[in-house]
Amino acid sequence: MTNRYKHLITAALVLLVLSVGWENRDTSPVRFGKIYLFDQTLYVSELTRGVRQLGISSPSSPANLGLIKMAGNHDTALRGTADDRRILYADSYADLIVFDVTDPATPKALDTLRNIFGQSYAIGWGDDILLGRPPNMAIDDIGGVEGCWGCREKAISPTSVMTSSSQVKTTADASSPSEAGSSSGRGGSMARFAVVDDYLYCVDYNQLYVFEIENPAKPRFVNRVQIGWGIETIFPYTNYLFIGGENGMFIYSRSDPRNPKYVSMFQHARSCDPVVVEGSYAYVTLRGGTRCGMVVSALHVVAIADLFNPKIIASYPLPQPMGLDVRSKIAYVCDDSAGVVVLDATDPVRIRELARITGKPGYDTILQNDMLIVVSEGAVSFYNVSHPDAPFLLGRFQLPA
Repeated sequence: MTNRYKHLITAALVLLVLSVGWENRDTSPVRFGKIYLFDQTLYVSELTRGVRQLGISSPSSPANLGLIKMAGNHDTALRGTADDRRILYADSYADLIVFDVTDPATPKALDTLRNIFGQSYAIGWGDDILLGRPPNMAIDDIGGVEGCWGCREKAISPTSVMTSSSQVKTTADASSPSEAGSSSGRGGSMARFAVVDDYLYCVDYNQLYVFEIENPAKPRFVNRVQIGWGIETIFPYTNYLFIGGENGMFIYSRSDPRNPKYVSMFQHARSCDPVVVEGSYAYVTLRGGTRCGMVVSALHVVAIADLFNPKIIASYPLPQPMGLDVRSKIAYVCDDSAGVVVLDATDPVRIRELARITGKPGYDTILQNDMLIVVSEGAVSFYNVSHPDAPFLLGRFQLPA
């Protein structure tokens, strides 16, 4: 055998080893993250691959409708259109991607807003699994408000150049959550994206981004609002945005939906902080022992009848509370160590535990009628909670090991 052939064989073996190593890295365990519900379809972020679509009309056997492949995804939100299309908004690293997901089997990329979340992405704000920069990062001028330093080599096109309009639309009375849900669905309490009327709101480490989506397929960036630091979640309720951060809950008015205005802040000890609202109360979970803080782990009930002066009226200690949902003053609180804790907060100063769901550690949840949807690291579980003190499992979608 000549030296030339020996070199060729050696090179082939090296390529084979490298390719196998790359494949092994690609098969790392998938972790579920944020959830978004629209009608009978649940959209679940898979933090290494994209967005999983699940049909949940039969929760005992949820249907896998396919994966929207997208690296670097944290969050999603969705808007229905007058002609019955479904437009999905999703982040991919620092970019905002727009998809038509009307047919879940053939999702279509419609638009890309480049590097819109570049500041937050640059400091590694988000789920740990997505820290670092995407491969083949390029610097060019493809579009977006600050260029395209965070673009990936294989860009999704077409690219939109964001503009703003001088015409300001105001909303006198915002829809209730149930009314808004008819055209936009809803996210879990861990969401950083929210669709309300003709606007998409997104938060990052310290800012609120406003996009006009009167044409849902072509969102237009219209404003940035500085909030604070350590911002994590957003929850729309009536005409307000309730924004959770490491050091408190911020309340912003949507009386001018293009330019939300600061109303007040409820300050708490430094801790991770999703929030949901029902009636005149906000329910805030604080999680200590993390990067967000080392002290408090509890459910706080905050009176917001006077939005300018929110006040804590009760605190219920929990091990590691995460996302939550509330209906009729029954709080369903996910816990990273205890599954889901069901709490009766009818009398906020005497909160009592009704039940625990211990099948899987809970990350976030959405309550739909009498069905509780719970996402955990590798599964989405569906529970009947028609009797909150006796929840039972309906079905589960589990990723293969």
